[in-house]
Amino acid sequence: MLRPPRYLLRESTVLRLLGELGARRVVEIGCGAGEILVTLGRRGYEGVGFDPAAEAREHARKRLSDVGSPFVIDDDWPSGTFDAVLLLEVLGYLDEPLTVLERCRKLLKPGGHLVLSYARAGAGYDPKVIAGMRLLEKAEVSSLLTQSGFSDLRHVNYGFPLANALVGVHGAVYRLRLARHGGAIGVGETGLAHTWSVLKPLSVVSNRVVLAPFLAMQRLFSGTDLGNGYVVSARALE
Repeated sequence: MLRPPRYLLRESTVLRLLGELGARRVVEIGCGAGEILVTLGRRGYEGVGFDPAAEAREHARKRLSDVGSPFVIDDDWPSGTFDAVLLLEVLGYLDEPLTVLERCRKLLKPGGHLVLSYARAGAGYDPKVIAGMRLLEKAEVSSLLTQSGFSDLRHVNYGFPLANALVGVHGAVYRLRLARHGGAIGVGETGLAHTWSVLKPLSVVSNRVVLAPFLAMQRLFSGTDLGNGYVVSARALE
């Protein structure tokens, strides 16, 4: 399965933050095809994934089952408590972000952390690529997190310089895929669950081994605003 460079750059940052937080039991809200849950399961994490789209849950459940992952997919909003909640590239789609963030906080054990990611305003994405998703300002996200009961916010910028250089390529590929599907891409063809065979050979260069220098390089710029987006950790107020 092809994992685009931007995904791998973001994933690397998410994994680093989770490791620093000492989280082991994790729930992902808006898990999509479940790819990061596959990676987390292989690294000793466990927990739950949830997505409001039934088709996405089906893809994720099959993907996790195929690799024997300890993660399970819930058909309803999860229950129980977790060390960390993941909310990756979801915030920009929400009509009522405060409500969702407050529900996420209630899933956390005392002192647990929310780890979210979002694409920043001014990232240069093609409007067709981000259709339906708002690009967000750092101050706006910080305000939402504070209002919904989080503290100790840490913004980590990711993606620079590779993701910035590939914004145009990303947009061109997405437009081709839109044309191939008559202007609409279903869940089974989005993100990491796509089945377009033309792109599969790119996995030879888009993997953690080849991109290792860029995964390391982005850490030099993690305190800047140069990349395409941010990963944020925030502690739930007790």
